[in-house]
Amino acid sequence: MPKPYNIQKEKWKRAGDPYLPKHEGRIDDIVIPVMGATGAGKSTFINNVLEAVESSIRAPVDDSYTPCTNEVAHYVVNLPSNFAEHHNVQNRRLVLVDTPGFDHILFSNAEILRRIAVWLASSYGDGLKVAGVVYLHPIFPERMTEGIASGLEIFRQICGEESLPGVILATTWWELCEKGLGTVREDELRNDVWQKFLAGPQRAAVVRLQNTPSSALQLVRDIIDRIPNPIVLRLQHQIVDRKKSYEKTDAGLIAKPRAEFSLAKAASIFRSFIMGF
Repeated sequence: MPKPYNIQKEKWKRAGDPYLPKHEGRIDDIVIPVMGATGAGKSTFINNVLEAVESSIRAPVDDSYTPCTNEVAHYVVNLPSNFAEHHNVQNRRLVLVDTPGFDHILFSNAEILRRIAVWLASSYGDGLKVAGVVYLHPIFPERMTEGIASGLEIFRQICGEESLPGVILATTWWELCEKGLGTVREDELRNDVWQKFLAGPQRAAVVRLQNTPSSALQLVRDIIDRIPNPIVLRLQHQIVDRKKSYEKTDAGLIAKPRAEFSLAKAASIFRSFIMGF
């Protein structure tokens, strides 16, 4: 019998890294990691879901220059009884996992991947599987940048082609975008940027996400109804089953480290920027 996986024994695990302790997780938890670029609305989406299921818990959000989400955070809630009965998920909990974006101004892609890997590896090692993964992309005003593109490729390697049917690519901030422009950008995403997610026999789904609790809860419904069986992400399989360090996974190999900004250095840059006007 192989020894149970223990995230604490990983040399790349650091003190204080958030993860779901084994005694808090349940094998039948509905785990939905939420990923995407900084400012795509990950925490906002989570809060809309939490409001829809009548939870008082909220993810922190703000409008400052620096990203609000620096650490992985999870939100565990019970589903309303009528919702659970309709979707045949009685007595199961919803676990929403908020993650920092790979285009983070304070941390390298490698560091963001490490933090995400701690949570995903520890939960899978404890027997929890992912119900589905949500990737958010703002339809406005965002244009594709090198940082977003590299983060998207890291995300694709986190999932692996075998898990793409469990991925939902959701566009956000439609309420800020002219309808015609939004449709053009959505077509560009489908036909170019997201082509690798949509071209093969194993493909992701694309949805428009409105900034409302009902739209957010519908996305959760889509995951529960579309994916009857939980999935194992490639990153989880490579770390837990194949005993790879996160740096040696397919995602880790392309998350090239860059010089990380410290909070003090970032603050200095912002002060210099503002004083320049």
